[in-house]
Amino acid sequence: MNLVVLCSCGPINTCLINSIASHHPIRHVFRVVWTGCRPSSSRLSKVARAPIRAAQRGLRRRFYNRFLARIESQAVRHLVGKGSSPSCDVPFSTVDHLSINTKEFANSLRALEPDILLVSACPLLKPEIFEIPKLGTINVHRGIAPKYRGDRTVFWPLYHQDFEHVGITLHLIDRGIDTGPVLAYGFPELCPGDTEATILAKSMEMAADLVGKLLMDAGPCRVNGVRQAASGRCFYYRDQRIW
Repeated sequence: MNLVVLCSCGPINTCLINSIASHHPIRHVFRVVWTGCRPSSSRLSKVARAPIRAAQRGLRRRFYNRFLARIESQAVRHLVGKGSSPSCDVPFSTVDHLSINTKEFANSLRALEPDILLVSACPLLKPEIFEIPKLGTINVHRGIAPKYRGDRTVFWPLYHQDFEHVGITLHLIDRGIDTGPVLAYGFPELCPGDTEATILAKSMEMAADLVGKLLMDAGPCRVNGVRQAASGRCFYYRDQRIW
């Protein structure tokens, strides 16, 4: 089974990669580097008309990103211990997030001849990319789809006290946002002292186990999942508020 991974550079994904690699060989890892958004003419005109609002959005994004980084570092401490910084034990290369859906990246991915492409915390992929792997492209979604799709989907069920939908989903990638056929669900055991960080850590541990089982059970034919019956809700970055 030729496995290729495409994921963000965060330490929680490093733990996921190392855990999977301890049970199954990984051919290559593409680590996504986020370098900002490509400006459009309409966006530039809005910035020109409202510089104060643009500055506020920039400060808010910086605060938000630091807040997410703190949660992720707490989750990593739960996984590997205090003072430990995980390093990727698998050959990897970095790719800019704006280059993910280009012909150049498609050629690089095709050259690796992947059976499965495993994706975690990455930009949306076009069919020209997710249709390359022979058996399918699988997403590790940090939430229970379809009810919680999109961004921060460990946080939102906690916010709504919907504890039955706290967990992780493995699903095939299609043209939607976390709408592909479901391969497996993982529901971590919740304790009174749990936080978003500890639940994230438990979920990623469970994700590694689910991926390992999926790889062992996969045959020579394309991976099939169960079609999602409901649309649920897709949460976006803009839905999150500092307070």
